[in-house]
Parts: sequence; structure tokens; C-alpha cells
Amino acid sequence: MIRIDKIHIEEFRGIRELTLSLNGQNFAACGSNGTGKSGIVDAIEFALTGNVSRLAGAGTGGLSVKSHGPHVDSRGKPEAAVVTLNVTIPALGNKKAQIRRTVKSASSPEIIPADKDVLAAFESVNLHPEFALSRRELIRYVLSEPGQRSKEVQSLLRLEDIEKLRGVLQKIANACGRELPGLQRAESDAVKALLAALSVSELNKQTVIEAVNPQRALLGLAPLADLGGDISLKGGLATTATSETGRVPKIQATADLAALKQALEMLAASSFKDKCAAAAASATELGKDAHSVDGLSRESLLKSALELYDGTACPVCDTPFEPDAFRGHLAEKLDHLEDLGKRRAALEAELKPVLDDLFSAGTALTTMIDHAGLFSPKIDLVALNEFRSVLRARYLQLQKLLPLDDTVAVLTAPYGVPELGTELTTLGKAIAAIPEPSKQDAARDFLVLAQERLEQLRIARQKHAAGKLRAERAAKISSTYATVTTAALEKIYKDVETTFASYYRKINEDDENTFTAKLMPSIGRLAFDVDFYGRGHFPPGAYHSEGHQDGMGLCLYLALMNHLLGANFTFAVLDDVLMSVDAGHRRQVCSLLKERFPNTQFIFTTHDEIWLRHMKSEGLIKNRNFAHFRTWTVDLGPAEWDDRDVWAELDDHLAKNDVRAAAALLRHYLEHFAKEACDRLRASVEFRGDAQFMLGDLLPSATSALGELLKKAKAAASSWNQKDGLDRINAIEAIFAEAKIKTGYDNWQINTAVHFNEWADLNRSDFAPVVAAFRGFTDAFTCDKCNEIYFVSPDRGKKEALRCGCGALNLNLLQKSA
Repeated sequence: MIRIDKIHIEEFRGIRELTLSLNGQNFAACGSNGTGKSGIVDAIEFALTGNVSRLAGAGTGGLSVKSHGPHVDSRGKPEAAVVTLNVTIPALGNKKAQIRRTVKSASSPEIIPADKDVLAAFESVNLHPEFALSRRELIRYVLSEPGQRSKEVQSLLRLEDIEKLRGVLQKIANACGRELPGLQRAESDAVKALLAALSVSELNKQTVIEAVNPQRALLGLAPLADLGGDISLKGGLATTATSETGRVPKIQATADLAALKQALEMLAASSFKDKCAAAAASATELGKDAHSVDGLSRESLLKSALELYDGTACPVCDTPFEPDAFRGHLAEKLDHLEDLGKRRAALEAELKPVLDDLFSAGTALTTMIDHAGLFSPKIDLVALNEFRSVLRARYLQLQKLLPLDDTVAVLTAPYGVPELGTELTTLGKAIAAIPEPSKQDAARDFLVLAQERLEQLRIARQKHAAGKLRAERAAKISSTYATVTTAALEKIYKDVETTFASYYRKINEDDENTFTAKLMPSIGRLAFDVDFYGRGHFPPGAYHSEGHQDGMGLCLYLALMNHLLGANFTFAVLDDVLMSVDAGHRRQVCSLLKERFPNTQFIFTTHDEIWLRHMKSEGLIKNRNFAHFRTWTVDLGPAEWDDRDVWAELDDHLAKNDVRAAAALLRHYLEHFAKEACDRLRASVEFRGDAQFMLGDLLPSATSALGELLKKAKAAASSWNQKDGLDRINAIEAIFAEAKIKTGYDNWQINTAVHFNEWADLNRSDFAPVVAAFRGFTDAFTCDKCNEIYFVSPDRGKKEALRCGCGALNLNLLQKSA
């Protein structure tokens, strides 16, 4: 991935113009709510991906980057909304690059240099938008439902395609399985048709040869010894025109008519009625329970949805669904219907022989209807056609089963239809009227029809065999893929689980150093249980505090990113993610990030100044690699606590004679300045449990600290006989002393609470000298070259030196040993 060196933002979101130098190192943006921190996060995300998560997804309504990405005053000028990032690409030998993106051309960023490897690096970042993590997103990993957690985690780990393919393979296997009953019935039907054509009761090589060879002998054809390969029953038969009435082979039509009558008699037989009655009784019993009826309907719908699911959206309502989430959702519902599923399977088993009989009758009807169409004139079989339609409708109803009332009606309906008798008689007379063929004609018709039906059987068998093979292979592929991917996913989750637990133990080593966790995957679900002080494993929200949950969310995110990217995890944005974690554990978080992720650039946002100080004191944020925002306005955007900006703004307030605004700004700036000075000079400040330090608590302590440090530096310089050093320290002390006098230092030390609160009551001519005095006073703490407040080195332990950021000031504090 990348590291960001510099960000430049223009007219984007709430920012008019802002440049931040990150130098490829950890960076923090601090400020109260509404000061523009989130705008920086949005800008980084937009520059790298072209999107802003805050403007997309659930609950965002009609928001979009195009309409709401530009600053409100530039909403009609998307070309003016620009974010530019200067970055370093570690994987390319720390190669430098730049990406510039405008809202107008959000999908087409300008990348310099446009080298293939640079473009690939930016595309890699674009594919991992999870580099930005907010507390809202962080807590999803911890407290979300198992199905949703599975979706979030698999999306982050780029595993969703695995699940989509699993769904597609299962859908294919289901479709292949559904084909088999129809192919099997088609083969059975072809067998019956060939048996009828041959006038035999059993189908094997011997019976076929024994039926065919006498007919071949009549035509002077050689006898068949085998039926293998593509051997034809009519092989050697010359193509000759049949007689006029030979269009309908009399012998076969007679046999087919007998088969139809037998099929119709079977439908009227007591054995068939008994099968229907038994199935009707079971269906009636099942239908007595309204809950069962509803459950069966739901089960049928759920199973159909599972079979038809294409890996993207629910086939019933078109709602987008990830594969795991969809199957998990339906599997959970089907589990509750398990008993109903067994009762349904038993009823379907009772219906199978009824369906077979109906199918046979329908086939026999179709054969005779086809014969009737060959007569001249054609015989119109209205009743037979209608009855075939009735049987087909009944067959389809029994196949789908629901509604149960309709199934019961089909099972109890009469199957002997009197009107068929007339048409069957007509058919019989028409067939009888066909002139008796000669023995040779009869033999020819026999062989032609037998060969035709043998071909139909061969095709049906080939299709059935191919269907079985296809179904077996599809089922095996689906099963093997599921087994292999499940094992792989379990290993991935186990690795993440182990890493997560080690991170969490690190930030809670004082009280949870034996902590363990369990990530438990199942179809469409990812359960997440954590140890609670050795009392067992429970969901994170069960007993752990909100602060602990925040810590868990961060640790799980880091574990997932570490697994996903490894050494390429060089960049992450953490947007106010640890707001509920206490001070002690925040220090441990700093330690975790420094020790385990030394090559990752973290960009933090926080509204908590204490958290910023922790990051600085623990060395997670170094030097001046942070931005501290003091305010935000729609006209100007965010404003940092910057000396030059503050004094210019104070002059502006005074020019407008707005002393009250100037007084408020000066006080707030001095509070900020005093905190920074106390922190950098390691000043002693009286402890407050609420950490709400007032200006009067801080400024005297910072002033005293600088005075004492200068005295120490002077003593050290004297002990080392450093005349130049003494001269410089004396000059700094003189400036410092004069600045204190001008501010009325002695007066505000005596009555700090009253002194600063009276400023707002002064007039402009009285307050202007106060501003000038405190400007000189703060300058006395600051290097005139780098504009940084002096600081003590090191930041803990014995004080060794007083320095500035650029090195222009470096005063030794340690005296020469005697």
C-alpha cells in the first residue's frame, strides 16, 4: 500500500483550503466536534477511492459525492472540489507519487507518474477501502448479528467471491438433481413404448432379437446376432413407399390402443384408488394443522429460493444478499421446519406411484392422439385431448403438492370418464378398417416402428445417463468445494482468532492476560465469543464494558488487516475509534501500535486532547506531526491553533472593535498554548480528577517551568564555562522577564480567576496592549526560526536539555561533575 506525505484539500466537504504535512509518519487531527476532522477522513477516502462512505449506504437517502462532496458554496462547481495526496509507496522502493481527484471527474484521478507499477499500487488501495475505520464501523465487528458479522468480515478479507461461487455451484447441483426424475420417467416411457412395439413383456437383447428376426426373415434380411453399437433393427431394409392406409401401422396402433385401455382401466382400478386414498388421508391429516400448512408453504418457498438463488439477490423479492447471509438466513428458518420436512417427504413417497401411473396414462393418450392425426380424414379426439389436459393438470398439482386442499381434491377425483368410450370405439373401428397388410408390409411396419422406438429409447437412456453423471459430478464438485473452502475458512478464522486474542491481551495485560476468543464460522454466520475473566466465553456485549468492546473492535480489525495485507499493511485511518477506552488502556494501545505495526502509518482523529497527549507522550505521534483544530466556520472551514492565524484573527476582531470576540479567542488560545507549553516543558500542574484545567492552573505553571529550566541551563553553562551559552541564556531570560512584566504577570498570579474574565469588559484601546503583551509572552516560549514551543528532552526521566524543533536552541541542563 502507501504512506501519505502531504494532503492538500480545496472546496471539499466542509474544507475551503487546507494543507497538512504528514511526512509518511503517524499523524493525529484533534479538535472538538464540528471542527473539520471528519472532512480530512472523507478527503483521504475520496482521493484514494473516489467515494465517501459517509455519503453512501443505509440511512444516507439521496446523498451522493457528486451532489454533496463539494463545499456547500461550491456545490455547483464540482471541478473546484479537489483533493491531492503526495505519497510514498514502500513496495516500490519508497517511490514517490501523487494522486489528484476532483468531484467532477471522480472516477478518473490524475496520477503522477502514470507508471504501471504506480497505477497498480493505487488500484490496490482502491480495492481496500477498509483502510479507513470509524467507531461506527469498528463496533459492527463486535456487536453485530452473526450473519451480518460474517458479511462484514468476509467482505474485508475478500472472501465474498468464494461464497458466491459456492452458491453458484450449489445452484448448479440443485438444477442437475431436479432434472433426473424427468429423465428417468422419459426412459421408462421409452421402454414401455418399445415393449408395446415389439409385443414382448420383458426388454433384453434376447427378447428383442427373437421378436425382430422373424420379421427380418419375411423380408429376406439377415438375422441379427447382436444389438450393440448403432445396429439398426431395420438394417438392410430398402426405402419403399408405404400403402395409402399404411400411414398408421395397424398392428402397432392396435397394440397402442390396447395399452391405452389398460392404462385407463388401471386408473379406475381399486389398487390405484387405494393409493390415492392413502395419500389423500395423509395430506388431509397434514392439512388439519393450520401451522403445518403455513409451515409447508414456507418450507416450499424457502427451498425454492435456495435452489434458485444466483449468488447475488433473493429470487423471491430481488433483495441483494451475500451468499453466506442468504443461506444462513434460510437455513435457520428451515431448521425450525425440520419435522414438517420429514412429514412432507413421507407424503411425497406415497404420491410417487400415483404420479407414475398418471404419467403412463398421459403417455398412452399422447401416442393414440398422434395416431389419430395420421388418419385421413384426421380423427378429432376432443374428449381424449381434454382428459389428457386433466391428467396433466393433476400430475402437476401432485408434483408441487401445495396447496394441500387442491392435492386432496386431485386424489379424490374420479378418473373413469364415460365420454372416452365413444372416441375409443371410433378409434378401434378406424384401426380395424385399415386393410390387413401383407406379411411383408406388416414386417416392414414392424421393423420401422421398432427401430424408431429403439432410437427413442437409446436417446432417452443417453440423456438419463448423461443427466446422472452431470448430477453426480455437480454434487461432488459442490461438496468438494464446500469442504475445501470451509476448511480453509476455518484456518483463516483460527489464525485471525489467535492474533486478535494476542492483541487484546497486549492492551489489557494488567487484568486480562489469559484472555482467549472464539470465532465460530457456519453457513452464513460468524459467531464471536470472548473470555470473561475465566468464567466462560460469551458475546462481547454480554459482560464487557463499552471501553473493552471498543478495544476488541480495534484488535479484531487489526488482526483482519494483518491477515489480509501482511507487510503491505502500511496505512490506516482510525477515525475517533477509542473514545470509550480509558487512559491506562490507551497507553497500551499506543504500545501495541508501535510494537506490532512499526511500518504502518496511522492517521488518527480524536476530539479528546488527553488522547492526543497520550499519543505524543508515548511516542506514537512524534514532533509536530499533528493538527489541533480550534474552530470551524462555513466560510473559512477548519482553523488550527496556529500562532500566525490567531494573531491575525485577533487583529481583525480589534479592527472591528469586537473586544468580546477578541477576548474569548485570546483566552482560548492561551489555554491551548499553556497546555502545550506545560506538556513540552514537563511543568508541574496541580492534579484535577476531571482533567478540566483552567488557564489559571496552566499558564503560571508553564511560566515557572520555563524560568526554572533557564536557571538550570545557566548553571550548567557556568559549570562547563560556556560563555557564549551564558550570553544566549541571559538574552532569552531578559526577553522572557520583559514579556512577563508587560502581561502583568505578578497581578494575574495573585488573582488568576478574576484577571482573565475582566478582558471582555475592556475597550479596544485598553485591550490592544493586552494582545500585544501576550503575543510577546508566547513568543518568549517559542523558537523564532521553527515557530515551535521549546521542549524538554527526554520526555521522561531526568531532564537533560531544553530544545526546539529545528535544533536552533539546544541548551544543556546537566552540570559538569565536580
